Amino acid sequence: MADVSGRRLGKFAGLDQPPTLIARALPLAELMAARVRWRDSGSGTPSRLDCNNGYLVCLQRRDLPAGPYWIDGRPTPRMPISSGQFLLLDLNEEHASLNYASVDCVSIYCSRDALNRFQEEHELPPIGQLRSARGIAFEDDVIRNLGECLVPAFEWPETANQLFVDHVALALLAHLTGLYGEQPAVLRPFRGGLSPWQERRAKDILLTHIDGKVGLVELARECGLSRSHFARAFRTATGLPPHKWLLARRIELAQELLRNPKLSLKEIAIRCGFTDQSHFTRVFSRLMHASPGDWRRLRL
Repeated sequence: MADVSGRRLGKFAGLDQPPTLIARALPLAELMAARVRWRDSGSGTPSRLDCNNGYLVCLQRRDLPAGPYWIDGRPTPRMPISSGQFLLLDLNEEHASLNYASVDCVSIYCSRDALNRFQEEHELPPIGQLRSARGIAFEDDVIRNLGECLVPAFEWPETANQLFVDHVALALLAHLTGLYGEQPAVLRPFRGGLSPWQERRAKDILLTHIDGKVGLVELARECGLSRSHFARAFRTATGLPPHKWLLARRIELAQELLRNPKLSLKEIAIRCGFTDQSHFTRVFSRLMHASPGDWRRLRL
């Protein structure tokens, strides 16, 4: 799935075959993301985006100078883009450019169908088109943070947690709907939580899939809710979004197992749903400020 998505998103980024292209894709819930990088060839790198019924968020992670740019074949000024800024491109138009710099960007494709489904799910009025300022980049801390939090998943795609990427997808859809629509729509405050049986059922499913390979759609369906309703209700009930709640349980289980000196770190990693010992060590060390081995030695 990721390989196919990478090829598609590579085409969206106009980078079919440049020799230094690195496009690692991550399928999200109703969206598709990739980190696309290439080095400056010295003579400029042409790119072209095929028309598609959706939008492309291009978060630049390096400064990009102004350069030749065309929309539907017509020259369009493109201002310099600073690291951390992003372009919002309407892919109903054909975009082409010539870049005279090395590129490192996180590109997230969002179909119009995904936006429409999100609005229907929240009973929002139509927001119209997204406001895509032609050739001008936006400065938006939310978009930058959402894009940056995906970077580790591109570096270690095998460790990407489905609950986490679903959470990012919903957050992006909510932000685009609330800020960039022609008629921006604000989500109504949510105060309700899960019923006791829904909370028990959700937690049981999460613990059964301790590796995180279960999505919000499955959890919501088991609770008889829409995915957005479920995500907000779960957070209201537990104080944490599903992916963070599950991660906390994984760390708790790891701490319990680390007290058993007969279990190797590799065995503990697998039992706690981590891909391998390296993945376990990286996550545990970040959250506990000590490696699993050091944590164990201090408690045995």
